[in-house]
Amino acid sequence: MRATLRLLVLIPALGLFACKEAPPPPPPPPPFHTILDLKQFMLLVIDPAADGVWDSVKTIMTKKGTEEIRPKTEEQWTAVRASAATVAEAANLLMLDGRARDKNEWMTAVRRLTDTAEKAMQAAEAKDPDAVFTAGGEMYEACRGCHQRYAPRLNNATEGVKDDNKDTAKAPAADAARK
Repeated sequence: MRATLRLLVLIPALGLFACKEAPPPPPPPPPFHTILDLKQFMLLVIDPAADGVWDSVKTIMTKKGTEEIRPKTEEQWTAVRASAATVAEAANLLMLDGRARDKNEWMTAVRRLTDTAEKAMQAAEAKDPDAVFTAGGEMYEACRGCHQRYAPRLNNATEGVKDDNKDTAKAPAADAARK
């Protein structure tokens, strides 16, 4: 009798487990359709936007004297803010499968770029050229750190631009890196 009672309890319980629905299938991959490879993305999106921040606040020294470059108009400040926002948001696209080089150090480096670009954006919103300069230097260091790990040949490029008179114009990021 006890064995029959156990079977009467066990059979419905087994039926409950057998009728349990299978887990839902995993969601489909995101519908991203990237057009640019990583090198093209850097050259066409990240670099021009970063240059918009770096070129906005700088000091140019020539034989004729020193020229301080700063945004002066609302339009110029908006352009700096847009450049910084582009770097910050585009950095998220560096985390996509196919662009991300790994799930650890790469992601940390990209987050650093996002954070420093956000600082530059906030500095531009505040119309603070010194803070833009500082954030631009931090952006440069974020880029440089990533390039050291993932594209070491890029760190061998010469900094600064020489004109025909052999004067040197230095970007703020290059100045910040030397300090």
